[in-house]
Amino acid sequence: MVWLFFQKEDLARMKKLIKYLIVFSLLASMFGFVHEKEAGASTGPFAHPGLLHTQADFDRMEQMVDAGTRPYLDGYNQLAGSALSSSNWTPRATDTIIRGGTGDNVALLFIDVARAYQNALLWKITGNTANGDTARNILNAWSSTLTTISGNADRYLASGLYGYQMANAAEIMRDYPGFNLTDMQDMLLNVFYKPLNERFLIGNEFGDDHNDAYIQNYWANWDLANMAATVAIGIFCDRRDIYDIGIEYFKHGAGNGSIYNAIPFLHPGGLAQWQESGRDQPHTMLGIGLMAVINEMAWNQGDDLYGWADNRFLRAAEYVAKYNNGDDNVPFATYEWGSGTNGAVQTQTAISSAGRNEMRPVWEMIYNHYANRRGLPVPNMAARAQLMRPEGGPNSNTNHGSAFDQPGYGTLLYTRPSGSGGTAALPGGNIPGGTYRFIVRHTGKAMDAAGTTSGSSVQQWTSGGGGDQQWTVTHLGGGQYSIKNAQSGLNLDIASGSLNHGAKFQLWNSTGGDNQKFAFIPVGDGYHRITPVHSNKPADVDGISAADGALIQQWRFVNGNNQQWRLEPVSVNVRLQSYNFPDRFVRHYNYRARLDAGVTPAQDAQFKMVAGLADPSGVSFESVNFPGRYLRVRSNGEVWFDSNDSTAAFANEATFRRVAGLADARQSSYQTWTDTAKYLRHSNYLLYAQSGSGATFEADATFAETAP
Repeated sequence: MVWLFFQKEDLARMKKLIKYLIVFSLLASMFGFVHEKEAGASTGPFAHPGLLHTQADFDRMEQMVDAGTRPYLDGYNQLAGSALSSSNWTPRATDTIIRGGTGDNVALLFIDVARAYQNALLWKITGNTANGDTARNILNAWSSTLTTISGNADRYLASGLYGYQMANAAEIMRDYPGFNLTDMQDMLLNVFYKPLNERFLIGNEFGDDHNDAYIQNYWANWDLANMAATVAIGIFCDRRDIYDIGIEYFKHGAGNGSIYNAIPFLHPGGLAQWQESGRDQPHTMLGIGLMAVINEMAWNQGDDLYGWADNRFLRAAEYVAKYNNGDDNVPFATYEWGSGTNGAVQTQTAISSAGRNEMRPVWEMIYNHYANRRGLPVPNMAARAQLMRPEGGPNSNTNHGSAFDQPGYGTLLYTRPSGSGGTAALPGGNIPGGTYRFIVRHTGKAMDAAGTTSGSSVQQWTSGGGGDQQWTVTHLGGGQYSIKNAQSGLNLDIASGSLNHGAKFQLWNSTGGDNQKFAFIPVGDGYHRITPVHSNKPADVDGISAADGALIQQWRFVNGNNQQWRLEPVSVNVRLQSYNFPDRFVRHYNYRARLDAGVTPAQDAQFKMVAGLADPSGVSFESVNFPGRYLRVRSNGEVWFDSNDSTAAFANEATFRRVAGLADARQSSYQTWTDTAKYLRHSNYLLYAQSGSGATFEADATFAETAP
C-alpha cells in the first residue's frame, strides 16, 4: 500500500484482512451493547493480548492505516518515523540497572524498552518480521540477563515505569516465534514485581511498604507507576492474585496513588483536584497518564475503573486539562500531607504553574474512552487532545528519563469511533448494604444521632443499640454509599459541603450531593475509615475525646484510632465467599452448612447477618429462605442451619465473634462465642468449628462478606 513505510507480503496481508473482517463484524454487532453499571469484578482467565491493547484494537489500527484513514495514518507516521522504531538495533541488556545515585545506567533499560514496544507495534500492525524479530531479541536479551534493579529511592520509579512498559511490549510478542515467555515472566516477577512493586505498595519479605517512609510521603505518581506494573505483570503472567492487589490498591490503598488520595477534592463544575497539582504540572500529567494506563488495562480485562467512584478520574482529568489549556478558572483547596518518616505536615495553598502546558502524550487514551466509548462530554480533554494530535512518543534525542515516562502514540493506538461502547463493568462495592452500628476504635463508643431533624449533630455515645445508633448503608455503585440514620431516616451529611478540616457530620434531608456520599476504606484489623467522597477527610472524633457527646467531624487522615470504625451488623444480607475457593459460597443443603459453587436456588447461599443472639456485639446468621434457622455449631463441631429454640445454649452456639480475616485482614473470620480458639472453617467443603493454625487453616477460616 502506498500509505505504508514498509512493503508487506501479499499473503500476510490477505490473512490479516480476513481476520480484520471477522473481528469487525463481531465488533459491529456489539456497538449496541449497554454498559453495565453494576457487576462483580472479572474472575475468569485473562484475555490476551489484554494490557493496553486487545486484538480488536490491532485489527482496527491495521484496517484504518491500510485504508489511509486519518487521524490513524497521521499517528502511524509518527510511530514509523521515530528513530526508536528502527529494526536495526542491538540490545544493550545488562545484569544490573541503577536509577539514582552512583553508576546510574537506567537509560539502557528505558531506551531498549521503548524500542521493543515500538517495534512490536509495527510488527503487529504491518506484519513486518524485521520489526518483530527486533522486538523479540530485545525482550529475550533483557529477560535472560537482568537480575537486579537498584539505586536510591528512584529504583521504585524504574520498577514501576519500565515494569509496566516491559510487560506491555512482551504482551504483544507473547506468541511470536522464538519469544521466551517463561523467562520474561520469571524476570518480571522476580526482578520487578516481588522485590520492588509489591514491596513499595504493601510491603513484603523484602521490606516495609513505601521504602520505610510515612505512608503519605511519596507523590501519587510513585504509587501509580508501581500499581501499573502490578496490574500489567499480573495479566502478563496470568497471576490474578497479583492483578487483584493492583486493583484493590487502586480502590482502597493507603498511599497517594489510590483514587481518593490521588484525587482528594471534588469541586463544582465537574472538576476534581489532583494530588500533585500544587507541585507542578509535568508530574501532575505523569500521574494522570499512569492512572489512565491502569484503567485501560483493567478495562481490557472487563473491570471498569474509569467509572469507579462516580467517574472521579474523569473529573480530575478535566481539571488538569483545563488548567494546562491556559484556563485559570480552576478552584484549589488547601492540600496537606505527611512527609518523611514521621509524617511532618506539609501544605500547598495554590495550584502550581510550573511546567504548565507541557506536551505529554497521555490525552488520547483518556479522551477516547470517555468521549467515544462512553459518550460523555469532556470539553477540556477534547481541546487538549486536539492540541497535541497526532500524538507522538518518547523523544529519541534525549536520554532524560522523563521523555520516556509514557509510551505515547495515542492517536494511532486509542482513536475510536464514536459510540464504540464496551463490555467492562464496575466492580462491586466492598460493604454489603444493610443496617449497621459504627463503633469507633479508640473508645468503643457508637456513632450516634443527637436529634431527629435536619441539622442535628452526630456524636459518639456509649453503645446502646437504639435507632439513633443504627445506620442504613446503601451502595450507590462504584464503591460509594449513602448512609441514613435508622431512627430519623435522614442522611449523614457534611455541613455545607465544606472541604475544611473540622466540618461537622450532621443529619440532613437527602440532596444527592457528594457531601452525602461515602466510601468505606479498610485500614486493617476489621476497621474502616468512613470517608466523605467530596473531601477525602474521614469521620474523626473531635479532639480524640473519650467523652459521650464528643462531635464527629471530618479531618485529614492521620491513621488515628479516633478515625477507625468497626461496622457491627444489625441486619445485613450477605453471602459468605470462601477466601481460598472464591467460586464457592457458604450455603445450606438439607440444612447442613457447606461450600458450593453455582448455588441453586441462590437464596440457599444468602443470609441475614444480625446482632448476635447471645450478645449484640457478636453476629448471628439467619437463613433468608428459611427464617428462624440460624448457622449453629453442634456439639460435635459440625455446623448446621437449625431452628432457634430460644434457649441460652442455642444463642451461644449460634453467635460468633467477627474478627479480621486470618488470611486477609480485609475479610472476616468468625470465632465461636464460647471458645475463641475455634473458628468457622471448611474442610472437604463442609463447615466445622475447629481450632488450628498454619496457612491452610487460616485460608479455610477466612471469608468475604459480599452482597447477594
